[in-house]
Amino acid sequence: MRVSLLADSCTTGWLHWGHGELWLTPEHLVRIGRRELTLRAAAKGGALGGAAVAAGVLGLRAVSAAEKALDEGRLRPGDSVEVENDLWAREVGRHPQRTLVLSRELMTEADLKTGIITSRLNLEMVDGRRHKLLWSVNEHAASLLTEAFGPRLRRS
Repeated sequence: MRVSLLADSCTTGWLHWGHGELWLTPEHLVRIGRRELTLRAAAKGGALGGAAVAAGVLGLRAVSAAEKALDEGRLRPGDSVEVENDLWAREVGRHPQRTLVLSRELMTEADLKTGIITSRLNLEMVDGRRHKLLWSVNEHAASLLTEAFGPRLRRS
């Protein structure tokens, strides 16, 4: 399965300081909270890159490759990687309290606002639940979301 990293420093609201990765899969939008990203953001004033999922699901050899790519600045938001479904499911299920999995099929509204510093995605689900996702502006996330959501995505 091909997954795309939308953001390597995503929070779920202005008052939530926990950082995580935001991934787009063929069927879901997935935010995985990462303590190391929160600590890095707090210590340095912003996340410097994540992609811990890529390292976790690509296997031991790929872990070094992913870390090396990250260190060299090659693994960034907008990048896509191929992962095995069972490894992805295991990684996503590892910390359910820090993971948000949203089915793209169950989203009724999606509103994307790109500001000077931050992008915000407000989502409404068929059951009426609402979710907010915030991340540092990057052109790749807006492009991938526009392609994935089509006319359901409103830009404001």
